[in-house]
Amino acid sequence: MFEDRLSYEGRESRPSRGPGGELPGEDLSRIISLSDGVFAFALTLLVLGLAVPIVSTSGSSSVVSGRLASSLWGDWPKFVAYVFAFVMISVWWMVHHRTFRYIERYDWVLMWVNMIVLLEVAVMPFVLQVYASYTDTQVAVALFAFMQMMTGLTMNGLWRYASNGHRLVDRQLSAAEIRYFSTRGILPPVAFGASILLSFVTLTGAELFWVVPVVLNRLSNRYGAG
Repeated sequence: MFEDRLSYEGRESRPSRGPGGELPGEDLSRIISLSDGVFAFALTLLVLGLAVPIVSTSGSSSVVSGRLASSLWGDWPKFVAYVFAFVMISVWWMVHHRTFRYIERYDWVLMWVNMIVLLEVAVMPFVLQVYASYTDTQVAVALFAFMQMMTGLTMNGLWRYASNGHRLVDRQLSAAEIRYFSTRGILPPVAFGASILLSFVTLTGAELFWVVPVVLNRLSNRYGAG
């Protein structure tokens, strides 16, 4: 009788099956490990967009140094683009890390949404190279902003799906905390979307507007983000 009761209680405590009949899993280690690996690989690939300048070595050392310095200075937009892209991928990694601090379970939908996030992160080095090569074009500026906007929307969608009805998140989270993270997560994609519209008017203004999401991410620490 006692064993039957334990068996019954055990069945009662198990998570309910999803629409496809799949039990949510609780071991997130493989999902997090794969995600961290993709983020790290994307950060490493960014540097491939920086090429060593090729200058003539004929003449004195001071002449060659002058040519090299001039060539390096001429590539300053590429260095700035590299630093900003590195910062943005780092920001998305921090958002991803913070999100999975509160997610305790997963299902197949969460895994696929997370894979879309990783796809967007993995393609960012290519987007950076396009932007660094055509910095003065509206298409390159808009493409870079569009990629950040889509990453933010997907990341926010992942959180909203996981937290809806406390489906996959920590059940101790309050409704106010869930709403806060949902609202906070929509601000960066909105800002990047606005910069796309701004790029039709001024490219410099659109690029300067990209700092807004980074600042917002640092200022929004109400619930112990990090």
